[in-house]
Amino acid sequence: MTFDPSQFGFIQLRDFQIAGIVPVYEYKNHPAVDGTKDFLRLNLYLSLDGTYVTIWHGLLEPLFAEGEFADGRLASVARPPDMDFIRSYNEDLFRGYIDSAETAEHIFKALRVGAGGRHTLPEMLSGGRNNTLTCSLMEKVG
Repeated sequence: MTFDPSQFGFIQLRDFQIAGIVPVYEYKNHPAVDGTKDFLRLNLYLSLDGTYVTIWHGLLEPLFAEGEFADGRLASVARPPDMDFIRSYNEDLFRGYIDSAETAEHIFKALRVGAGGRHTLPEMLSGGRNNTLTCSLMEKVG
């Protein structure tokens, strides 16, 4: 059986692809994760280029998150002068080929993805007290 990320709790982003052609998936661990991109949400992401898979935890695209300070949702938030979104908020977890559901099961088990795993809730960057950058868990719903 071939690898299908949706069988492992991932949802394909409708409005974001790498280089315009490589689909990206987000781990569906909160009702807010609905297939729409959010550059300020930290979560588990997966890109699928044929059978070549990249899995990371962090921001969907750090450069676009930085752009939120210029003219987006964080425009009024003070940004630390030495802030590096890639190093501060992204962790590469896997790069390689996944050609079957069986292989995916082993990889996700090793990464502790799924029930009782470490990626239970996404986090969100926002403006906290005194308009300083804050990262906090998204609240459980229901």
